[in-house]
Amino acid sequence: MNPVIRGLHWVDLTIIVCYLLLLSGIGYYFSRKQQTVDEFIRGSRKYGWLTLGLSLMAALNSGIDYVQAPAIGFAFGLVYVMSILSWIPVYPWVSRITLPFYQRLNVYSTYEYLEQRFGLNVRLLAAGIFILWRVGWMGAAIYVPCLAVNAATGGQLDVSLMVLLLGLVVTFYTMLGGMKAVIWTDLAQFCVMFGGLAVTIWVVVGNIPGGFGEMMRVAHESGRLNLTTMGTPGIGVWAQIKEFFSTEITFTGVVLVVTLSRLTAFTSDQIAIQRFQSSASLAEARRSYWVNAITDVVWIVVLAFVGLALFAYYRHFPLPAGLQNDRILPHFMLEHFPVGILGLVIAAIFAASLSSVDAALNAGASIILVDFYNRLWLGRLRPAHDLSPAEEQRQLWVTRIATLALGAAMIGIGMNVERMGEIYQAANRLLGAFFGPLFGIFVLGMFSRKTHSSGVIVGALAGLFSSCCVSFFSKVALLQTVCGHLFGGEFVDFFMHLSWLWPSPVGVTVTLLVGYLASRLIPSRHDEATALTFSEVMKRPAS
Repeated sequence: MNPVIRGLHWVDLTIIVCYLLLLSGIGYYFSRKQQTVDEFIRGSRKYGWLTLGLSLMAALNSGIDYVQAPAIGFAFGLVYVMSILSWIPVYPWVSRITLPFYQRLNVYSTYEYLEQRFGLNVRLLAAGIFILWRVGWMGAAIYVPCLAVNAATGGQLDVSLMVLLLGLVVTFYTMLGGMKAVIWTDLAQFCVMFGGLAVTIWVVVGNIPGGFGEMMRVAHESGRLNLTTMGTPGIGVWAQIKEFFSTEITFTGVVLVVTLSRLTAFTSDQIAIQRFQSSASLAEARRSYWVNAITDVVWIVVLAFVGLALFAYYRHFPLPAGLQNDRILPHFMLEHFPVGILGLVIAAIFAASLSSVDAALNAGASIILVDFYNRLWLGRLRPAHDLSPAEEQRQLWVTRIATLALGAAMIGIGMNVERMGEIYQAANRLLGAFFGPLFGIFVLGMFSRKTHSSGVIVGALAGLFSSCCVSFFSKVALLQTVCGHLFGGEFVDFFMHLSWLWPSPVGVTVTLLVGYLASRLIPSRHDEATALTFSEVMKRPAS
């Protein structure tokens, strides 16, 4: 089929500009209704399960998925879809552990608990890891739609300029509107995301000679319907281990890593905990989890089928030589999306990215306000209630300045993400470097009475160092040389070829092992730890 149009039509541009203006207008509207710090951080605390669930889905997914999932589906098939199985083991954890746990703590910041459990140093360390994690991730999330727009418009719009523009828009409306603006813009963006997704799969499948049936035939013949991956037969045990950990996508690896990612999100991620703290009740929060899970399953499965459809299409038509997998969907959009449809889908990619970025900006600003400004500068465990109007405004201005600072850092990182390889590799390396150690800190605090502050700090730093090494090992020649001398060339070769799936499991494993052992070996001070584990917190009345 011949291409319909090349480049961005004024109709598409109008759709995109109107969409961005709508988001800015929502932020401005809620800025006029926001009077307190509690409203900025937790909104009205009256949100129902449907509102929270849809907002949470939009917040925890991003435009990275819009490019990443079709790219992985194109390259590897449906094995990536097995990540949806992670929702099953995560539910009892969320329903029976983290939701009632945080309901009893009634915290503004997730990391308030760590000070009660271990002391101020662990609280600040975890809060700092969260900021690094989310700022790096935001940079990748803001870069993705800019890459898509650049490719889908034939290079009409510069990537760096788009990163700057989108970064300013999302920072502006998040800074003004706080949690209320974030939740309501996320709901709007959820609708745009799924509308654009429906149009995308319809257009791509419609362009395949033979349609859906041909797509499934090609996917079956190429092995892309296989839900598991098979290793090389007849090789030794060590060779099998190396092959498993170096393979980009495996069934076990995907399920394990995504399960760990979700456990982290619902245990130690301010974004998710902040949403649940905004719910009207524990029952509403539990229902919102299932809304999040069901919509996420639909999202990932359909995006994966977009990848299969692209693979079937390019079995019939030539694909430009050397085109990376993460640029195939934008290339198809450039050649085949009609006027108006292109603008709608680009707006959907923007929606997927900005809905997650605004949540991260709001959460990051909340952490800076609660864990650093109030705790370190003012000496308060948390923002005080019944503040004077002048003090409330001062606190709100701190959150807005923090949002601006985080937005500036996000824009700077977003302009440099492309240097880290294909987007799904870069994004997962940025994420995996930080969230494993963060989850390990919380597990040690909640379930081990014998761990203390000094041991947890040693474990967290060891976990952070190890996960960063796995994420960026091949980029640091000096580190390779040192490790080669200490552990041998076989060790260096193994870690140089680790898949981008594994930084987070390495980080959490090292944090747990080293943190527990260090707590047993390093003498603890009497004021260094309390027994505020999960079982102790659950003795408190629900707030």
